[in-house]
Amino acid sequence: MKTKLKILFLLFSISFFNSSFAQTGRVTGVISDGGLPLPGATIVVSGTSKGATTDFDGKFVLSDITTGSIDIQISYIGYSTKTESVEVKEDETTNIGILILESNSEELNEIVLNGGSQRNSEARALSIQKKSLSIKNVIAADGIGKLPDRNAAETVQRIQGLSIERDQGEGRFVSVRGLPPFWSSTTINGNRIPTAEEETTSRATAFDFFPSELIGYVEASKAITPDMDADAIGGSVNFITQTAPSKKILNVNVGGGYNDKSGKGVYNAGVTLGNKTKDGKFGYILNATHWNRNYGTDNFEARRKGDEGVFRMELRDYNGVRKTTGLNGALEYNFNDNNKVTFKSVYGTLVDEEEHYKHRVRFDKFDDSDNTARVELQNIHNKLITELFGMDLGGKHTFKNSVLDWNAATYTNSFKYGDIPDYKNNSYFVVKFKQDGVGINPDYLDVREAGDHRAYWKADGGLLDYDNPDALFGFFSDPSFKMDATQMKFSDLELYKVSITERDNIIAAVNYEYNISDAFKLKFGGKFRDKDRRAKFEDLFYEWTGSASTPYLSDYSQYIQEQPGRADFLSELGGGIQNSFGPVLSTEGMQAFWQQNQANNLELQSYSESLQFNSGLGRNFDVDEQHAAAYAMGTYKFSDKLTVLGGARLSHTTTKITGYAIENGSRVNVTNTNSYTDILPMLHVKYSISNDLNVRLAATKTFARPNFGDLTPAGTFVEVDNTFKGGNPNLNPTYSWNFDLLGEYYFKNVGVINAGVFYKSITDPIYQDSFFGSYNGNQGVQFTAPNNGNNAWIGGIELGINKRFDFLPGVFKYFGTQLNATLMDSEMTIPVDATTERVVTTPYQAKQLYNAQLYFEKGGLNARIAFNHKGKYALEFGDKDVNDLYYGKYNTMDFSASYKFGKHFTIFTDVNNILNQPLIYHYGQTEDRPAQVEYYGLRGSLGVKFNL
Repeated sequence: MKTKLKILFLLFSISFFNSSFAQTGRVTGVISDGGLPLPGATIVVSGTSKGATTDFDGKFVLSDITTGSIDIQISYIGYSTKTESVEVKEDETTNIGILILESNSEELNEIVLNGGSQRNSEARALSIQKKSLSIKNVIAADGIGKLPDRNAAETVQRIQGLSIERDQGEGRFVSVRGLPPFWSSTTINGNRIPTAEEETTSRATAFDFFPSELIGYVEASKAITPDMDADAIGGSVNFITQTAPSKKILNVNVGGGYNDKSGKGVYNAGVTLGNKTKDGKFGYILNATHWNRNYGTDNFEARRKGDEGVFRMELRDYNGVRKTTGLNGALEYNFNDNNKVTFKSVYGTLVDEEEHYKHRVRFDKFDDSDNTARVELQNIHNKLITELFGMDLGGKHTFKNSVLDWNAATYTNSFKYGDIPDYKNNSYFVVKFKQDGVGINPDYLDVREAGDHRAYWKADGGLLDYDNPDALFGFFSDPSFKMDATQMKFSDLELYKVSITERDNIIAAVNYEYNISDAFKLKFGGKFRDKDRRAKFEDLFYEWTGSASTPYLSDYSQYIQEQPGRADFLSELGGGIQNSFGPVLSTEGMQAFWQQNQANNLELQSYSESLQFNSGLGRNFDVDEQHAAAYAMGTYKFSDKLTVLGGARLSHTTTKITGYAIENGSRVNVTNTNSYTDILPMLHVKYSISNDLNVRLAATKTFARPNFGDLTPAGTFVEVDNTFKGGNPNLNPTYSWNFDLLGEYYFKNVGVINAGVFYKSITDPIYQDSFFGSYNGNQGVQFTAPNNGNNAWIGGIELGINKRFDFLPGVFKYFGTQLNATLMDSEMTIPVDATTERVVTTPYQAKQLYNAQLYFEKGGLNARIAFNHKGKYALEFGDKDVNDLYYGKYNTMDFSASYKFGKHFTIFTDVNNILNQPLIYHYGQTEDRPAQVEYYGLRGSLGVKFNL
């Protein structure tokens, strides 16, 4: 520590010495297009090698400039180069104010000047990419606004090599280059935020709660540098919130729309207000946005194991209201040109109130004597609440030849259920009924063995034909298949409870950059994070024990209703299964059932997964974790063409897991602490063959910490499924050596074409190991636990082009396209048993990712249509391919358009999910053994924006 302080003191001394005796000065300023700052602009002192690049605020600093009259040249993609004369005074800072660049083409100028808020975001994004020393992609705020992407996750699905997972049709988790979401770093303003999600115990953050309107820029780094968090095997996606503008802005937008599947409305509103004082010292921005949308989801899920047939079919009909609210505030105070302090605060919440009806057809309860089976009805009501709050205080201090920046932040993310059925039992609330004697077409079934009936899709071993609805729903072709409220008898009542709070109590970071010469720059710093996670879980079941007879659904006739959304349930598949649905219990009826019958219900201890009954141990655990890191890196510019960045990051992690286990039949507290230290070298090479042609090479070592749920010292036994899912507190982190080679050519009039290859050599990948044994006298229990596997690799190629058709005549010159593709492959070896291994892909690795956009921009009109394709990928691996669970291939198409009239108003419209293709989980390589199929329907909106 003393040595580091001496080095820091020495660097400050050198900086002070130079500033005291050299006859030099500094030049500062802001580069703008007349409205928004231009980050990534190149500023060069004519006749020298001295230069600078503007930051995200469009600001630049030229240090150690010889006194006297100089000329500086400012260049930017899509804009004419500007030359400015400056008089530099000894030991003084010359601020040249705001320099405005002009478009270098008539077409682009029309887009920029007349398009209002639809400015040329590609120019800013591509300029940042071009000047970067690392491999990254960038999206600017107005580029995000050109597409109907409402949350942070959805904004990145258009970026080359990035994909998302969806929930209820909305983007949620972000994946980079087909790797698991928890193998990448997803951050806000450079800080990886805590996670809290209903079912997930991974380190991946669900970003459906974070509105896209709060985002200023998105940086997707495929190869990281030593000054970034290194827990990023796939890469790092950084969402940068909006900051204080250079002039007053007031943006207001309101809109409304319609969701086809729910048959109800969608509403959104947002406001942005920002300004800076005349002297430029104080600036602020405030964003507020609210999005209220009704949604509907039609779903069927087949419970099966590989090709052994379906023993239970679940038909699920979701209707609900999602409300997303986001707030962002940023303040900055510039003491002078050299010292600035900033404060940022962000808030995001998602409230999802869901009305859900689940019909379960039990083929395993088939009676051969009368060809009947059991149908179960689950009436479900819940309110899911995710909430993030964060604050960040930082500063930037510029010296003669160096820059010091620092920040201290805190974030809290929480998940909980709302007050359903009451404020004491915040739960996922389910009231269940069952009906025996429902007719099932016996031709649809296969008898595996005595008492074991399974449904097959078609007679050739379980295949599904989407063009033949009877192949899917042929089981109800018997006339007596009818759900009847007078026959639906109360089965049980369930209260599923989850509460999670994860906090980054303090994140502290400092960075110091020193320019030794015009060619050589050093940077070093450190970061510390103190984190904790508290999770509580219960799944409680109650059965009827009242003195009166067990009630039927018809006993609550005043509360039963036609199932919302029944009329067009799975209409995309046809078959008319919805015609067999009977009435359901309304949410008011569910509430009444709970309030009236609490004394008539007794908890089923053998089914409940709760701490007191020793079956919920694996979900109840606490985490305390500290991360400490230090890094050093140097950037050397060998020539105008060749620049090399090299360095290393030292990372130390201590994770303490406190949970429960069973010893001698009793529950005991268990604590496990794991610590590891990593040295992670990184090298980046950028070679500029010409001003517009770059070749980049990167070799980096990164890692991924084990997921929280994988580290639990206990497990959860579910008696009804005869499964035990446990953890492994002794897991090692996963490490990866990453190699990237990329070539990119930037067009003069805004655009780029690129091609690259990448390869990752991975050690200690974590996979879910599965085997069978006995537990507490139960035989044939399927045990699942995480283990470190053998080595793995993933490799691929990336291709992309972003080009305006300015070479075409007439109206065609206003069109343009963005196309990109990532093609990948991977291998991982996992054990099947003591003597057998399988070669599989890495989890979550899709072999293809494609994006295509066609856009039109002229004057105030902006329109674009976007297509996105993600190939299938495996989530879990069994003993053979047919038992592997896949997330199916997925195609989406979205459309958006806007037109600005006058100086301040823009009307806009967007349409989501035009193709309405289903989300499919399936067993095996093909989709003919689906485990889950969901349809979301079309969603559209129309609105107006006001921009001051």
